[in-house]
Amino acid sequence: MQRKPARATRDALLDGRTRVGARIGHYYKKRVTAEDVVNSRMICKPLHLLDCCVETDNANAIIVTTAERAKDLKHPLVRIRGVVGRCSKPRVDMHYQAGPISTVAGHYAKDILWPNAGVGPEDVDLTGSYDAFTFTTMLQLEDYGFCKKGEGGHYVSDGTIMLGGKRPNNTSGGHLCEGYTHGIAMVIENVRQLRHDADDSCPTGPDGRRQHIYDYREGGCRQVKNAEVSANLGWAMPGTGSAMVMRRG
Repeated sequence: MQRKPARATRDALLDGRTRVGARIGHYYKKRVTAEDVVNSRMICKPLHLLDCCVETDNANAIIVTTAERAKDLKHPLVRIRGVVGRCSKPRVDMHYQAGPISTVAGHYAKDILWPNAGVGPEDVDLTGSYDAFTFTTMLQLEDYGFCKKGEGGHYVSDGTIMLGGKRPNNTSGGHLCEGYTHGIAMVIENVRQLRHDADDSCPTGPDGRRQHIYDYREGGCRQVKNAEVSANLGWAMPGTGSAMVMRRG
């Protein structure tokens, strides 16, 4: 398997920090680069301090109702199209005994998630992946089928997951930047994206909705253009995970 150099991969995985680091509510307010990461203190080799998610106290809430009821609400409808919950590798207690240690629960969860949702990885416009550390996103994207095993480094480094790329990831900054929310803030962010109403710095029009300009400069617009389908990839630990697919309308 070939892997991209660590710094190139970190630059891509930290794109949420570099692009939207100025967003109100983010733990990190300034641009963070791969150079900053490798110069931060070592926590557990090869992970540096800035390879790790931030620790924050926060609260989130999500309301789920019927599609019929949601039609009467003021926000555009976002539907849950498929879920997989607490899917595990054959041996959760010794997950490394079932395949390579780099194989995570998504390898098994994808066979439930995609048929349930009626879509596949190529149909997804943006992802929200649980990034407790910089490497967890890459492993999940591989095992859920967004790229082949061993090609995660290239996938996250070639611009695909950046704002303006084919399939942006963690557009509000994720656990590495926005704050540690056990994945819930990533669901909320994908709902915003599917409503085409990400709370960025774009001006608000007469109808009260933001007029997105899709420039993706640092601290600027972060709305994914024409977002219709999203995937959230959860992570309890390498051997257990959950995931959800949502669709606009």
